[in-house]
Amino acid sequence: MKRVKRTEKKHNSRNRKARILQALFILGFLVLGVVTGVVASAFRSLPAWNPQQLSGAQTTIIYDEEHKEAARLHAQENRIQVPLDKIPQHLIDAVISTEDQEFYRHHGINFKRILGALLVNITRHSKAQGASTLTQQLARVSFLYPEKTYERKIKEILLAFQLEMRYSKDEILEFYLNKVYFGGGAYGVQAAAQTYFGKDVTDLTLAESAMLAGIIQSPNRLSPFRDYDAAKARQKVVLNNMVSCGVVSRREADKAFATPLSFKKTMSSQCRYGYFIDTVVDEADKILTKYGIYENPQYAVYNEGLRIFTTMDAELQAHSEDIYSNNSFFPSGKSRTGQELQSAMVLLDHHTGEVKAIIGGRHYEQQRGFNRATDALRHPGSAFKPVVVYGPALEKGLMPFLVLDDSPVSFSSGGQTWTPRNYDGKYRGLITMRTAVQWSVNVYAVKLAEKIGMKTGIDFAENLGINTLVKAGRHNDMGLSTALGGLTRGVSPLQLAAAYGAFANNGVYVEPHVITKITTSEGQVLYEHRSRYRRVMKPSTAWLMTSMLQTVTEQGTGTRARIPGVPCAGKTGTSQDDQNAWFVGYTPNFTCAVWMGYDKLERMPDVWGGSYPARIWKSMMQEALKGEPRQSFSKPGDIIKVTVCRKSGMLPSELCPDSSIVTEFAVKGSAPTTACSTHIIYNVCPDSGKLAGPYCPFPVPKSFVNVPPGSTDADRPPTEYCNIHSSPGSPVEVQPVCRDPRHRGKLFRANLPQDGQAGGCPSELVEELPVLPDSPLPPCELPDHQLR
Repeated sequence: MKRVKRTEKKHNSRNRKARILQALFILGFLVLGVVTGVVASAFRSLPAWNPQQLSGAQTTIIYDEEHKEAARLHAQENRIQVPLDKIPQHLIDAVISTEDQEFYRHHGINFKRILGALLVNITRHSKAQGASTLTQQLARVSFLYPEKTYERKIKEILLAFQLEMRYSKDEILEFYLNKVYFGGGAYGVQAAAQTYFGKDVTDLTLAESAMLAGIIQSPNRLSPFRDYDAAKARQKVVLNNMVSCGVVSRREADKAFATPLSFKKTMSSQCRYGYFIDTVVDEADKILTKYGIYENPQYAVYNEGLRIFTTMDAELQAHSEDIYSNNSFFPSGKSRTGQELQSAMVLLDHHTGEVKAIIGGRHYEQQRGFNRATDALRHPGSAFKPVVVYGPALEKGLMPFLVLDDSPVSFSSGGQTWTPRNYDGKYRGLITMRTAVQWSVNVYAVKLAEKIGMKTGIDFAENLGINTLVKAGRHNDMGLSTALGGLTRGVSPLQLAAAYGAFANNGVYVEPHVITKITTSEGQVLYEHRSRYRRVMKPSTAWLMTSMLQTVTEQGTGTRARIPGVPCAGKTGTSQDDQNAWFVGYTPNFTCAVWMGYDKLERMPDVWGGSYPARIWKSMMQEALKGEPRQSFSKPGDIIKVTVCRKSGMLPSELCPDSSIVTEFAVKGSAPTTACSTHIIYNVCPDSGKLAGPYCPFPVPKSFVNVPPGSTDADRPPTEYCNIHSSPGSPVEVQPVCRDPRHRGKLFRANLPQDGQAGGCPSELVEELPVLPDSPLPPCELPDHQLR
């Protein structure tokens, strides 16, 4: 029996193996059939062979908001053919060492790299990049739409075989080096050499060749005009590859990496709408990459004849360029180190997020170069306060009449002490939130940030699209200095304009954009923008913030931005040491942000947010409002008017002088319900201005504010008694005083319990005040304040 069972087990095992082999055979047959079908389909649909396409391209057209042509992008506009023998050997070696080390040994296809990429596809469920040889890359950019599909990949392989059969390796290499895109509108090595270094390709050094070879992988990201550090890191990779391939020595590579690079400073020709067009190309690159429409979006933009429809207002963009070419909008001269003062500007429609005009610098010097409006991260100074302090405070239910003491204060953190100071060196004592915004008071902002918690402010700012804040690490933005715009990295003008746009748009944030639609030359829609609206705060918060920012332009630090007859809300900002100046503001129609500063941080002695930046803002907004219907900021139904004491933020009492009573706004349910207990009455001698003594003939009752020692409030009471009508002046003695409102401002000595006693005046109603030693106060007579 045992032998029979063992025989059955062997038989069953053989059957299972047979079934597995049969299944694998069938599966392999099916896969082979599918692959054969795909290959056959790809072969049948191969494009017609046209050698002219090895250097040809289609023109991409960019349209403004009225669908009028604004610009044309074409690879041939910046391509100069050069023969291979005019290209330096170290540039050829740099490209081959980095892009295709087996170029002279394969026949168009590197099967090892393809299998590796296929493995990545299977394990990561994505289409890998980097498997293509130079021949495949040339086939793709010359004959195919670079969509990421397996059929396109097969066509690329078949065309690569054709190239290898028709041309020599040197001919293929020459085609490639004259075709490949280097960013900045430069196609081919000659145009790249001229664009980046202002020289012919024959004159390139090893360091320059390695830099250019590194750009090929990602022309937008690795351009030294956009991100020098990233470009240098890639240059080092190229040099290391050349060492590995034995074409340069380690010493030569290290010397090349350490060699300073001198880049071309200006374009040979100027480009109308240059900064806006650059922003469009950047956004198109991101869109085409995000949706996987093309494998090489940069190539597609310049070669595939796309039609890109934008949000640009051509008249506004032209006006902004006129402003930035007008030196009267900028201080004269250069910095101590010879720098020219720079500036950037963004104007957008906050209802839709459409950017209408954008300026990235005073001169358009380099196509796809550094755009300060989108790429520069700078400290926003006080322009950040509405985003990270006042906005979140209002959202938490604090109102514009909240009173804090603007007096010297220090904060300790990590063993260090920090003392915030106001920009004008003055302290104002007890002030409301509105006054703090109006005069850009730093101490108030820091105290309020501490009150609401810095995390609350950071969360609010991030919800407004500020994505550059650092929340962890040795250097981060979780400290109170963030309340004054002292950020680790900074923000861009585009980010800050969009954030302020949420205040203008009743608390709804709309992501800014410059592209509305992208189509092929035949009209096939590849992308169409859909605005995404996100409520980031209550309408009441947005309106109250707007109301306070209107005070800035009407009678605060931003009056130079005021436009008669137009409701304007805005905020000035000047960073530490006067290195950055901002004005960011809005009308009911548009939002605009203006930044000014030096590229390398340096003090601007005669520039602050309310000066030149405010003037540029005003000129842009006036132009934008031409022909626009006059609008006003819509007040939500839950906003009410309240009358408060501006020294306490509470209802006025009979002791509050008329000068302290103001009308403010509040959200229903947030109005004060108790009377002011900050104002107190003291008798003052009019001759000495000090507290009246028993011998002063005509003492005058005067209202003061009860503030702690160290307060700088101008209405704090005197601390000495009259020394004119007493010989000598009497010193001050501090006594506990009961401040129960039922005393109606009169002073009574507080009943304090001693050992064995209970009752007395509640501690929260007891304050220590100066009194004359020989004029004792009567004890508190309130029944519920008596000692037991």
